[in-house]
Amino acid sequence: MHPLARRRCLAHLLDCAGYLGIAAATIPVGVLLATTTDLGSSRLYGHLASAVPPAIATVIAARAESGPHRATWGKRRQGLTVQAADGTALGTGPALARNLAKIFLPWQLGHVCAVGAAWGGFEDGDALTIGASIAVYPVIGIYVWTGLHGSGRGPHDVLAGSSVVPRTPAPAAGSVTSAP
Repeated sequence: MHPLARRRCLAHLLDCAGYLGIAAATIPVGVLLATTTDLGSSRLYGHLASAVPPAIATVIAARAESGPHRATWGKRRQGLTVQAADGTALGTGPALARNLAKIFLPWQLGHVCAVGAAWGGFEDGDALTIGASIAVYPVIGIYVWTGLHGSGRGPHDVLAGSSVVPRTPAPAAGSVTSAP
């Protein structure tokens, strides 16, 4: 198993607790729109509305990983940071690509399955519902397998040219370091 696998898993679970808060915060708006407009009767509305929480979480994570901390809230708690292949900070574009692949894609695949099922997609033979249902579990499995084994870099890290590494502590204020 990769040496950082446990810390990365714990960091992801901590981040997911925050994502759950984002999803919960959007419920009142969704209920209001579904009950006061004709949007609630549309499968398309369900797909679009379900994309809002993962989109928000994706942007927040990308900003955190390309910002001064170079890590999401969970990674900071686990002493981890995200860096580009050359060891520098990850740029906004690569951080967004990383989190689209890591957060938005699997989360929204699950939503497509759930929305499709709620609107009879399996019974109707809806290709989108069935395709997402077939894709979601292998996608999650690949992320778990690659995160736990080998280099520990998942497809999202390969896509963005990033890696998750232990955070190096900053020198203490007022400390003097000598060059060799």
